[in-house]
Amino acid sequence: MSASLNRAFTALRRARLSGSVSACFFLLACLLMLDGLQALMRSDFNRIDLPLGGQTPISGAMPQQAKSHADIVAIIEGLDGIDFVPLTDFRGHWFGAHMWRATLDAGKATKPGRGELTIVDMVPAKSTTTNATIMVQNPNQIYSITLWPSAEAMQAAHFSLARRLTGLSAFIWAGLNFACGLGVAVGHYFLNRTAHRALAGKGLFIIYGMRKTDAGYQATFSQYDRSDLQAGRPMSLLTLEGVEQGTGVLGECAPHKCCALFPPDGVPPRYGWLLRYEPDARPVEHENIPA
Repeated sequence: MSASLNRAFTALRRARLSGSVSACFFLLACLLMLDGLQALMRSDFNRIDLPLGGQTPISGAMPQQAKSHADIVAIIEGLDGIDFVPLTDFRGHWFGAHMWRATLDAGKATKPGRGELTIVDMVPAKSTTTNATIMVQNPNQIYSITLWPSAEAMQAAHFSLARRLTGLSAFIWAGLNFACGLGVAVGHYFLNRTAHRALAGKGLFIIYGMRKTDAGYQATFSQYDRSDLQAGRPMSLLTLEGVEQGTGVLGECAPHKCCALFPPDGVPPRYGWLLRYEPDARPVEHENIPA
């Protein structure tokens, strides 16, 4: 085998390996997305996990009676040593609603457990008897708090497998794997084109399609930069190891593909096998040469 042909086959092997690696990255990204989604579905929207001595940011809609974050009335039940620290108020990014942002601080807590945070909400209303303005209870914002003995214990109990194993969100890992898969896919594209063009220059073409017809087996391939292929010339069928499996006939080539016909009683062409063009061989007469 010549050095140039050997380089072409090396590039082809690398291209196929990069394609498999890219597919693995994309598959892993999909699995990580599923892992993150199932964790979100299993976790309540108002659940707060917090380790002893730790902090976590929270936010919500501003109560009706509060003009700023300093007016928020927060009640924590079931847990001792947790402080609700209001930080600021802001307008929501999507619909412009008045929102608050705060921090739950477990620095003074002494033992783990479960509790509840209630953001008291009152709305002004008219009295039915005196027509005076009174404050009526509005549905409160209630958060379920789970205080863990340590950050490691909180991580080990997470619904997401990726978070339990690495401490990072499954969605972060999914994004990283997708980016890696995309990068490898770009490399696969260029490696594949380089390998196919090099092989085509040596008269070798990769089969990318096959179907059975009444006249025999029809193998489809791309001629790339070869414009000298002549219909009726013999095409040898080779495995990737170079073992010849039969001889077919080249049909007319379309702008982006060619077809070769092989007898129905021979070995069927397979995806990924090679076709070798025989430009110096005698043309073969065949009444069913594919167009």
